[in-house]
Amino acid sequence: GKFAGTSADGDKWLSSSDVCSWHNVTCEEDVIKELDLDYYSLIGTIPAEINQLITLEHMSLMGNCLYGSIPPEIGQLTSLKYLDLSNNALGGQIPEKIFNLNSLEDLYLESQKGNNWTCTRSNGEVVDVYFSQGDPENGANMGLEGKILDDNVANLSSLKNIMIHSNIFSGTISPQISSLKLLEYLDAKENLFWSTIPDTITSLENMYHLNLAQNY
Repeated sequence: GKFAGTSADGDKWLSSSDVCSWHNVTCEEDVIKELDLDYYSLIGTIPAEINQLITLEHMSLMGNCLYGSIPPEIGQLTSLKYLDLSNNALGGQIPEKIFNLNSLEDLYLESQKGNNWTCTRSNGEVVDVYFSQGDPENGANMGLEGKILDDNVANLSSLKNIMIHSNIFSGTISPQISSLKLLEYLDAKENLFWSTIPDTITSLENMYHLNLAQNY
């Protein structure tokens, strides 16, 4: 298959050549399964065309200079088991379509605020992930927002690990979290969650780590 995504640099950061020939792409029988571009100095937004990678099971874009919102088209990647967009400068509402990812086992969206590294475009322009859209004129990036642990979380019943700390997610933690029978690790510290922890969370027999510090 072919896929083209354009970075804010104006260059292709996902080239239009055969996808199985990309660096850090894993295919099985010419079907793309994994995309690993951690710490790859990617600059720009995640393109809506990401939905063309429909067979993807593992996507990791950690530690780049990605900003803007997560496109709702990501919800079409229903084969995804592993999604890591952590340590970037993403912001805005979490798309509701993310709750379509019912095969997801690992979800890492943490640390979208307070980061302190830069990437440099080919024209010499510096993008600083501490700031919204990578631009100091926009002020500090506050991270992803929305009600990621509301009743819709029950759709993600395959989840084992959730790391969403250091954002501005809000709302309450739904009693429906008890639907995540496989959940082992939940780190949601440094957000804007409020209310009490639902009693149903005690039914999660596999959970060994829960951190909700520095919320309301």
